[in-house]
Order: sequence, then structure tokens, then C-alpha cells
Amino acid sequence: MTDRILRPIRGAGLGLRQLLPAFLLACLALLSPTLAHADTPAASTPAGTGLSADQAHQLITVLSDDAQRQKFLTTLQNLTQAQQTTAHTSIIDLARDNLATFGDRALQQLRILHQNIIDFGAIGPWVHDLIRNPALQTNIAQITLRVIVMLIGSYLLFYGMRFLLLPLYKRISNMAKTHDHKVFHHEAEKLRQARAEAEEAAESTVREAATRKENIKEDAASAQASAEDSLRHQGALTQLMLCLRRAPYTLACAFLELITIVTFPLVALLIETLDPAFIPEAGHAIWSIAWLIGIGLGVWTIILRIFLAPETPWLRLSILRDSSSSFIFRYFRRIGVILAWGFSLLSVLHAMTLPAPVSNGLQKILLLVVHLFLAVMIIRSRKRVQHTCQHIGATNHRLQSVMTLVSRSWWVVALFFDLAVWLVWAADIAGGYQLILQLFIRTMVALVAVRIISILSYGGLERFMRALDSWKLNEETLARIRRYYPAATVIIRIIMAVLTILALALAWGAPVYMLFGHNTLGPRIFQAAITILVALIIGVLAWEVANVTIEHHIRRLGEDDSRDVQIRIARLQTLTPMFRILFLLVLAVIIGLTVLSQLGIDTGPLIASASIFGVALGFGSQKLVQDFISGIFLLLENALTVGDSVTLNGTYGVIERLSLRSVHVRANDGSMNIFSFSSLSQVTNYNRDFSRAMILATVDIDSDTDQVAAILVEIGKEMRNEAPYKDLILADFDLWGVSAIGESSVSVKGVYPTTNAGRWTVEWEFNRRMKKRFEKAGIQYPREVVDIQGPALDRLIGNAASAKVTDKQD
Repeated sequence: MTDRILRPIRGAGLGLRQLLPAFLLACLALLSPTLAHADTPAASTPAGTGLSADQAHQLITVLSDDAQRQKFLTTLQNLTQAQQTTAHTSIIDLARDNLATFGDRALQQLRILHQNIIDFGAIGPWVHDLIRNPALQTNIAQITLRVIVMLIGSYLLFYGMRFLLLPLYKRISNMAKTHDHKVFHHEAEKLRQARAEAEEAAESTVREAATRKENIKEDAASAQASAEDSLRHQGALTQLMLCLRRAPYTLACAFLELITIVTFPLVALLIETLDPAFIPEAGHAIWSIAWLIGIGLGVWTIILRIFLAPETPWLRLSILRDSSSSFIFRYFRRIGVILAWGFSLLSVLHAMTLPAPVSNGLQKILLLVVHLFLAVMIIRSRKRVQHTCQHIGATNHRLQSVMTLVSRSWWVVALFFDLAVWLVWAADIAGGYQLILQLFIRTMVALVAVRIISILSYGGLERFMRALDSWKLNEETLARIRRYYPAATVIIRIIMAVLTILALALAWGAPVYMLFGHNTLGPRIFQAAITILVALIIGVLAWEVANVTIEHHIRRLGEDDSRDVQIRIARLQTLTPMFRILFLLVLAVIIGLTVLSQLGIDTGPLIASASIFGVALGFGSQKLVQDFISGIFLLLENALTVGDSVTLNGTYGVIERLSLRSVHVRANDGSMNIFSFSSLSQVTNYNRDFSRAMILATVDIDSDTDQVAAILVEIGKEMRNEAPYKDLILADFDLWGVSAIGESSVSVKGVYPTTNAGRWTVEWEFNRRMKKRFEKAGIQYPREVVDIQGPALDRLIGNAASAKVTDKQD
């Protein structure tokens, strides 16, 4: 970087180097707002901060020459780029700054929206006026008293009228139930006859097709489809006729209920007529209750009962099921109750001179509660709508995909419109409903685009996994590649989630540019994510390529059955775990440093600290390093392999495990012996190339050694040709001869070349047969001979004499 900056300066000469600091200082003084608008006089500026006459003359000379001026501008540009490049900003700091800016902007918009929707600032002066104004208190008390009288009188008269009309209502309901039962059985019989006729027509069509020797399957399918379609239409017509025949009874019951709700305006009229101190504000309050709670809520309930009737299905003018009717009736009636009582309360408060801004805010809150109630209803009806869509898709296969899409996404669209309509109305947004439609269209376009990208991504991954079968790879390589399928799916899912959020943000007009503009969080996150992802992919590829290469090399060597190749395979299998650990450590360090550098963390101090820590660790773990280095050389020399029979430091056993610093040996008694590599002073390995079964026959000194040797050679020839042992023996028995002569024994020795695994088996079997042959031939084994002479003989005789005297005395 330094060479890049200074290269143009060298071309400009010595004067340009001296002129550059002065020119930069002059430019800084001219562009600095604090210096340009300073109140201190120019004479107070310290000496040396301005341009001298010689420096000004040099500057004019440089700027007059086109070549020097271009070099000078190039130098300034390189200096600016160098400063921008060296100004390293951590991605964490950048994220904090950008998110803070975005959060401040969002909070500001929320404050503006809150002020436009709800303003309760006027409630304080109203309460203060209410406390200090007796006339207002009296007015509110009168209104409250009449409202209470209105409610009590209306409900007493309402329930009284219902009690009087209840017998007539029950009689009409029972008549409707009986009539509905008869009509139902009649229509069911007609439907059964129609089904039988349709099935007979379908069978006749099949028979005719069979007589004409045409395609029976196609005719049968078309006849069956036509019969099912006819039965479906007849069933729908039957349900419609059943509902129409219920209409007289339903309307009669609705008329009786309509009579009961007239009691509310009747009571309001009586209060207005009979009240001697009636005031207009009280009249407004009680008539609001009469029209909203009495007539409005009553008519709304009557309409719901006409079409839903959850408790009396024989009065229901719809083809809905009982559970669906009960669900819709319950929620819609609660919404009506909230609206009627809420607006009635607002009318009463308005009559009590509640300020208009507060009344408007309460009205918006009331409608927000209604919309939230609708949102709860939408969420709780998801399963019902999904079941209905599945039923429609099952009956009509052409609409199956559309119904599947509707069942999954309808509630999101419904929630969006539910809350958006309230927000537009409450915030009084100009052109808000057109904006809702535009946002909906943009959202659909964004979701469709993301869905297409998702289908292409998942489809491409699936095609890649299916294409692996045609690449002629072995099963192990295929299993390794397929092992990363879940991880790739998770990565695609995360990318799709991020793309969905960004697409929705763009569709909804969010200030995404604040996160993806110049020197913002978005580009840094994108660059860091791509770099980290590429580093991880390269690391995984390097790891898998290394493993596959080693395993392929071992597999290729395994095709050769020669002994040298098998030894090389065993050596590779021993060194492979160590190589994998070291390679994984290197990859982890490289990828970890890459990730930290992309997150904006300076890795220089970390590397320096790691170096210092490594040196300290090396001094403190010299024994560990010595074990590691000794083990590496022992393994490279193929001195030890898992499964070898060895004697280490006088301990015999079989190697079960080799680690980076130790060897684990299982002794014959079952104990596990662990030796560090640096402590191995003597290593005896019985599994290299071949073994020898050492045969030693020690017999009595008077035995015939030629006969002993002949027996040994005979046993060797027998075992050489027997099936259990001929595969373990590499050559004929080699008789060495008489190896030792003692005072009472003589030893004959020989060897049997065997495989590593057959040494002990051959030696033990040879000894067993040798004992049998010696017993059969009368060959004696040496016995212990004690030579007694001199003082020892005198003591023995004396002891024998004293023993005889003792026996006589006894």
C-alpha cells in the first residue's frame, strides 16, 4: 500500500513532496467549517500553519504543468483510497449503528402513527372540569340514572315478552322439527332411488360396451363419473329444497323474536314521554341504547339464528353442519355484542360531554378489539377451512392444487386485510384502501417469486442427489455425499427465509435502502455470509476429498493379497486417524480465522497470542511433544500396528489402540497396559513377516538323542500335511540338533517356520504330540539328582540314626 501511494510522488520530484503537506493543510483550512467561520482574527493563527511565498510559488508551478498536476491528483486519489481502505470497521459495530438508525426511524414513524390514531390528551382537562363544575356533575348523574332505568326496564319487558311468547315459539319449533324429519326421510328416499337408477344406468352402459367389445374400462369409468356427478347435483338440490321448506317456520320464529326487541324503543319512548325533567342529552343516550343494543343487536341475532340456528337445526336456512354453525354463531354474536355495547357506551359518554378526540380514540380502540376478535376467529378456524378445502379437492381433482394453496395461505391474507383495514381507517391514511390492494398484490408477487426460487433450489438439490446414481461412484462415496443433504436443506431453508423477509420488506415499502446502501450493514453481511459459506464449502470439500482419496487408496491396495501390501494397508490404517485429526485442526483454524476476520475481529492479536501460547505450551509439555514425535517415527517405521502381538518393556500382549502419544496393550491376563511412546526402551513385535515355533525337547541323559530327533522330524512331517495346520506352516521342520547337555538331561532343539497367527497354535500342538510319542517310546524326562557327600552325608546318617532311637523308645 505504501508503494502504491508513493509511486506518483517520486515522479513529481522533491518539491512536490514538500508541497503536499502544505497543500493538504491549506485545503483542510478552507473546507473546515469551524475555521471558515471562526471569530478569532487571522493574526492569532500560529505561525507555520499557512503557505509561505516559496511554497505558494511551487504550488502554482505544479498546477500550471498538466503532467505534474495529473500526478498530483493521482497521488491525492491514492491517499484517499488508502485511508478508506485502512479504515476497518467491525461488522458488529456497523450492525449496531445501522440497526440503531433503522430503529430510530421506525420509532419515529410509530410515534407519528400513535398520535394520528389515539390522542387522550384532552381527557385531563375534561376530568378537571368535571370535578370543578357542579352543573356538569348534575347533568352526568341525570344521564346515568336514565340510562340505568332504560336498561333495567327494557330487559325486564324483553324477558317478560319472551316468557309470554315462549309456548308459541316452542310449538312452532316442534312443528318445524316434525316437518323437517318427514321431508328429510322423503328426500332421502328419493336420493336412494336416484342412486340406484344411476348405478343401474352405469351397469347397463358397461354391459352394452361388453357386447360391442369396446373398451370396457373407459366406459365404466365415464359411467361411474357421470353417476357420481349426477348424485352430487341431486344431493345439493335436496339440501337446498330442505332449507326452503324450513323457511315458513323459521320466519315465524324470527317474527316472534322481533316482537321482543321492540320493547327497547318502547321503553325509551315511555321514558321520554313520562320524564318531567327530560334533557336532550339523556334522550340521545337512551335512544342510542334502544337502537344499538335493542334493535341493532336484536336484528343481528335474529339474522344469525335464521341462517345458523346452532341449537335448532330444523330451523336453519343453510346447509352448514352443527359444529360449523355453532362456531360461526358464537363468534359473530360476540362481535355484535361488543359493537352494540361499545358504541352505546360511547354515545352515553358523548352525551356526558366527553371530548371528541378522546371519543374518537375510544372508538378506534373498540374497533381494534373487534378486529383482534376477528383475528382470533380466523386463527381458530384454520383447521375447519383446511378440512373443507381438502374435501373440495378430493371431489374435484382439478381444484386440488388450488385448494391446497388456499388452505395453507388463506388465513394469512385474511389477517392482513383484517388488520390493514383497521389501520387505514384509524390512521386516516389518504388512499389507504388502494394502498392495501397494492400491498396485497405486491405481497403475492413477492411470495410467488420466492416460491419459484424455492422450488428451483429444492428441485435442483433433488436432481443433483438423483444424478449421483449415474456418476458411477462407489457406495461409500455416495453415502458421504448424501450425508450433507440435511445440512444443504437447512441452508436453503435459511436462505429462503431471508429472501422472504427481504421480498416482503420491499413489497411493503420498508426502508430497506437503509440496510443495503453505501457503507451499511447489508453489503457487509452479504459479503461476510458469502465468504464464510465459501470457506465452509471449500473446507468440507477438502476434508471429504482427503478422506475419499485415502480410503480409495486403501481399497485399491486391498485388491492385492501380497504380504507387503497388507502391511502397507495396516500402516495406513494406523496413521489415518492421526492425519485426520491434524488435517481437521488445520481446517478448523483456517476457517475460524476466516469467520472472525469477516465478522470484523482483528485476527492479528489472536495469531500473536496463539504463537506465544504455543511457545509456552511447548516448554511446558516437552514430554507430550516427545511422546508425539516418538510415536510418529515408530508408526512411520511400521514398528507397531493395531492387532500386533508385542512385548513392550517386558509386558506381552496385543495392541488394541494407538493414540497420538500412547499405545494400549491388552495382556494375557486381561489387563490394559498403557505405554507412552517415549518410554518404550525395547519393542518386540511378533507379527512381522513370519514367526517360528521354537521346539525344545529336554529328556533324560540316558535317552537316545537320535531316536528323539527322529520323533521330532516325524511329528513335523505329520503336521505339515494335516489340514488344520498346513495353512499355518510355511516350511518343513528344521532340526537344529542337540542344543544343551546337563548333569541329568540332554536337549534337542528345532524350529518350525509359521505365520504370525499360527506360531502358538503349531508350537502347542507340537508339544502335545511330542509328549505322547515320548511316553509311547519309553523316553524318560530328566529327574532331579541330589549329590550328597562330605559333611552333608554325615548329617543325613546322624539324623537317620536318631530317628530310629526315638522310634524304639516310643
